[in-house]
Amino acid sequence: MSQACDEVLRFFGEWSSIEAMIESIRRRFTQDTVWDNVGFAKTVGPDEAVAFMDMFVRQAKVTGGYVVTHHIAAAGSIVLTERTDIFHDAAGKEVIRIPLMGIFEMDGPRVLAWRDYSDVAAVSAHLAAL
Repeated sequence: MSQACDEVLRFFGEWSSIEAMIESIRRRFTQDTVWDNVGFAKTVGPDEAVAFMDMFVRQAKVTGGYVVTHHIAAAGSIVLTERTDIFHDAAGKEVIRIPLMGIFEMDGPRVLAWRDYSDVAAVSAHLAAL
């Protein structure tokens, strides 16, 4: 497996709680990192990314989550992931499961760009029902 794939999997592994995910974003993002949740929001830098996560956490009422990586592939520093992000509440009950495709542009442990593609209508409907 490539170093870039290893770094993306390490990044996912750091998401034991929302606080840990935010800490990981702050550590791995540069001031210019673009995180594009296509159809939802595009952020630049760690502060905007954390603000987006704060909004998601409040709306979905989640306290943690984890990633199930179905497939991962790399060409140099570009990593493609097919995965499911699963978020839960304080009691450990699953709140939302988001199947998606993600593209990461890496520089060692740093995330330079991250784009996620999911079924925007399905995720929006699920969040609206919470």
